[in-house]
Amino acid sequence: MDEIEQQPGATGGAGHDAGHNAGERAWNGDDARLAQFSGVLGEVHDPLTWGLDLEDQSLTGHADSDDPTCERFVRAYRSFTGEALEVETLRTRVPDDDVEDVVRAACSGALAAPLHADIAAPVEPAPSDGSEDAAQDDHGEDFADSFQDYRSAMRALVAEVDEAPLTTGTFAVDGDDADCVRVTARETTAVYVAAADRALVVTGPADLVDRVEVVTRPVDALLTGRRRADGGA
Repeated sequence: MDEIEQQPGATGGAGHDAGHNAGERAWNGDDARLAQFSGVLGEVHDPLTWGLDLEDQSLTGHADSDDPTCERFVRAYRSFTGEALEVETLRTRVPDDDVEDVVRAACSGALAAPLHADIAAPVEPAPSDGSEDAAQDDHGEDFADSFQDYRSAMRALVAEVDEAPLTTGTFAVDGDDADCVRVTARETTAVYVAAADRALVVTGPADLVDRVEVVTRPVDALLTGRRRADGGA
């Protein structure tokens, strides 16, 4: 199976705990593949402290790819105000020459997510004369216009991210400052930071990225948690 997915949990309070536990019991896919993703996984420590709820977590990509950014474990969080924050764990560190591409792509992807949602689910207008053909024609024209707007918005977004300055500094992981590379555009930040023998990419609202506490936990802890939730050894 190419992806291990968890069902989204409830938001906040006791519902958060119930949703998180239910999500662990709802894992799909092959545990063996996750076990092969040996090492540590990044996450936000105590998400509720920062007004976040774990919305989804998944292992994506292909283990046999030559691209070090292909296979990654993604934890996606949503704030109570609807803002998205992601902590991605890459299987290996990225060559220095490729770090800029990785961090800019992460920033562009975060900014583009609302555009993707809009173009994926266009609103069908009411038919102008009540006929089915008219409805199809109107819908086709509306979608074409929306797609052109989407392409223009995407080009402008990518250009803005490409022009944003790339900065270096430190980012705290497990309470220790580690070297990082970051880019910020439209108040959205993407940070690339080395952790243990692999790398993390943290993406979200600039002020939230700078405040959250990111920690790492062994993959085994996730697998053990699932086995206990399922009543296993």
